[in-house]
Amino acid sequence: MGSVFISSHLDRDYTSSKTTTCLKYSCLYACVASLMFGAVSVHAEDSAALANSNAESEMTKVMLKTIKVEAVSEDQAAQSQTIISRDQLDQQGANDMASIVKYLPLVSAPKAVSGGGSSWDSAGTSGYNIRGVDGNRVGLDVDGIDLAGTAPEPASNRANSYGVGRDYIDPEMFNQIDIISGTSSVKTDGIGGRVSFKTKSPEDYVNANNPIFASYKAAYDSANEAWLNSVTAAAGNHVLKGLVSYAHRDGHETKSEGTRKENPVDWSSDAILTRLLWNPTDQHQLGFTFDYYKRDKDSFIDSETLGGTRTYPKGGNQSETTERQRFSLDHVYKADLTLFDQLNSQIFYQKSTNDNLLDTYYLTYPRQIQNNLKNEVYGFNTDALKKVNNHLIRYGLSYLNSQDERPWVSTNLNTGVATQTNFMLASETDKYAAYINDEMSFDLFDRELKVTPGVRYEYQSFKPKNAEQTLNSTEKQNQIQAKNNDYIAPNLAISYQIAPQYLSYFKYNFGARIPTASEMAGSYDTGRGYSVIGNTNLKKETSNAFEIGLKSQPISGIKFNLAAFYTKYKNFIDYKQLDQPLEGDAMFTYQLQNLANVDIWGAELETSIDLGEFFQKADGFSVALAAGKSKGTSKSKTGEKGGVNSVQPEKASLSFSYDDPAKRYGLSAITTAVGSKQASKDSSIQSSGDSYHTVPGYATMDLNAYWNVNKFTKINLGLNNVFDKKYWEYSTVSTLTSDNLIDRATQPGRNVFASIEFKY
Repeated sequence: MGSVFISSHLDRDYTSSKTTTCLKYSCLYACVASLMFGAVSVHAEDSAALANSNAESEMTKVMLKTIKVEAVSEDQAAQSQTIISRDQLDQQGANDMASIVKYLPLVSAPKAVSGGGSSWDSAGTSGYNIRGVDGNRVGLDVDGIDLAGTAPEPASNRANSYGVGRDYIDPEMFNQIDIISGTSSVKTDGIGGRVSFKTKSPEDYVNANNPIFASYKAAYDSANEAWLNSVTAAAGNHVLKGLVSYAHRDGHETKSEGTRKENPVDWSSDAILTRLLWNPTDQHQLGFTFDYYKRDKDSFIDSETLGGTRTYPKGGNQSETTERQRFSLDHVYKADLTLFDQLNSQIFYQKSTNDNLLDTYYLTYPRQIQNNLKNEVYGFNTDALKKVNNHLIRYGLSYLNSQDERPWVSTNLNTGVATQTNFMLASETDKYAAYINDEMSFDLFDRELKVTPGVRYEYQSFKPKNAEQTLNSTEKQNQIQAKNNDYIAPNLAISYQIAPQYLSYFKYNFGARIPTASEMAGSYDTGRGYSVIGNTNLKKETSNAFEIGLKSQPISGIKFNLAAFYTKYKNFIDYKQLDQPLEGDAMFTYQLQNLANVDIWGAELETSIDLGEFFQKADGFSVALAAGKSKGTSKSKTGEKGGVNSVQPEKASLSFSYDDPAKRYGLSAITTAVGSKQASKDSSIQSSGDSYHTVPGYATMDLNAYWNVNKFTKINLGLNNVFDKKYWEYSTVSTLTSDNLIDRATQPGRNVFASIEFKY
């Protein structure tokens, strides 16, 4: 949904006449009624108080911003966007992908239980779910460079169950996070939305008046006994600026309210960021960035989680190393030229790996399983902007080369015999893209009308490399061949300022997602009677997305945003058991195919009220609500209808906050309520059934506080799940059928976080 700018200091230039005062109170009562109605409708079963908070301390504007944060630039008006700042991340204790979005109504972060799908699975976050779609349908990028895609479990029959996640990041390295809901604009691909992480940069910390900056931060989270130590330093002048930031974390398993003891985990991570900016002239800026992340994790997985005492009687020890490194060089050129006023260009190299080693006792012998994933990319992108009369034109080009592989090796430690197969054929993908859009501004009845048409073209060339060495029959090899794909994606956005404080908009986006390397080249050919293979004849997944919205500030002190959306998806991909096994398989063959079409619709609401505008002695007090609900239906290619199990239950967050007018401290209480839901038959998933457990709804309360002790010291404190509620996240357990795995996915009980930062 469109973002809300929540502040304790909204404009106060309205008259104080009796008429205006009455109008204010009428609007206030109407908004309070809408809050109450939203809370009841979102979680009538629990009758729970719904809540959300955001906090953005001065140095910008304070508190109450975790719900939805300002995104009011003109070029972003006609879309649903959330911007999360560095201060917000600190104030809500964000330390991983999931905690970044904990208060957003239609954004979640599915997690996987280690060993929950197969003995060589990794645990962790598989990405983000936005408006009911997840996995690689949602784009993730750091400074405009896509993170490696999540990889499905090729040894299973569900492509939407992930064995390797996308958590190659540390939130401490970011100064801002942008979340676009719905099909992305023509600038990027994706059919489910996009999350963009913006790393810290020298200009965020130093300027002509403050040429040197340094900080040290220490933080603790009791949920997993995790400690953070980080330093950031920046220095420079108007010509040359530099920044270096380092963060080290270490912790243990996440505590839960489950009845089973948690499997022990020891982990540590290191993140390094360096960025250098050089401004040789007023027209040119060159930037160099080195971005590095590494996480090491050692864990023990009990036999019940691995697959039972008969198969793995002694459990297993798992070691996992996740690593990402990125080098990029960017250039900004500002000039009044015929082709552009500003040109942003970037060249980059990024390598991501996930190495997983499991030592276990399998049936009658000690076994070692090595499961690795490697993604290596390089490329460039360039984006131009040109203002001509009432036209604001944006266009760009990009190229990316991706090398992917996922070898898997099982070794009998008694005999030393190793069996190797590839979960994904080694492959190479070349991706070319171009886009253009034109934001045209008109005067209609003395109000601004903006019409923004755009189009994107993308072409991909896919080349598998080792099919003959990996697949045991010619028929299987023919399923995975070199393949070229392309698409043209138009979009249209229209916004109209129906009144000075009321902006309405309509948006249509056509989106397309060309199958990933892991989908086209995924393979698990055991040579023992069955296989699970990819398919280069897969069609593109596409979306036709419609959205209407209203962003308003009816009077000073109140902001109210509403958006409704409908998206029609085609050709969702999942595994299907073939009617006849392919040559080389005696029992069965699973293959990725386009199984179904899906419709998802829903609405989001957010509002904020600065109580100081309406009541004396209430300066600094504010209340905010964010709520959302979506529904979905699926229809298979054979006509079978069902639901969409990736659609999340309704959710609302309500916050009540106080920010000291002098910006010395702030407090907030955030109540979050989520409805119950039971997964059912989903026609877009071949293995979907109707025997899933109901995931109960819940309501939790968090308390957050910050204190700017002085200009050098800042403290953040939080108490999460105040009433020690036992609950599960639907995004994690919706289609789990094992009581053991469901119990181990129970969320943490009451826990605290704290951080202290010293700045110079």
